[in-house]
Formats: sequence, structure tokens, C-alpha cells
Amino acid sequence: MASVTHTDSAQSDELLREHRADWIAFTQFVKYGSVAVAVLLVLMAFFLL
Repeated sequence: MASVTHTDSAQSDELLREHRADWIAFTQFVKYGSVAVAVLLVLMAFFLL
């Protein structure tokens, strides 16, 4: 079994930070996209019905 060295741990921490930042950006995109679709549907209902 290979032992984890200090550089492997540092690389792992950096990868984890990068992955977390990507996940936060993705969830914000989904949240704002969902709100935009909901607003669009409300406006369509208001103007088209």
C-alpha cells in the first residue's frame, strides 16, 4: 500500500477546494436558472391568458 506524502495531501486539498468551488457555482446556476424559468412562466401566464 502506498503511503500518502505531504505533497499528495496538498494536491488532494487543492483538488477538493476546486471541486467544492465548482459545485457551489453549479448549484447557484441551477438556482438562478430555476427562478428565471419560474418568473418566465408567471409572466407568460399573465400576458397570454
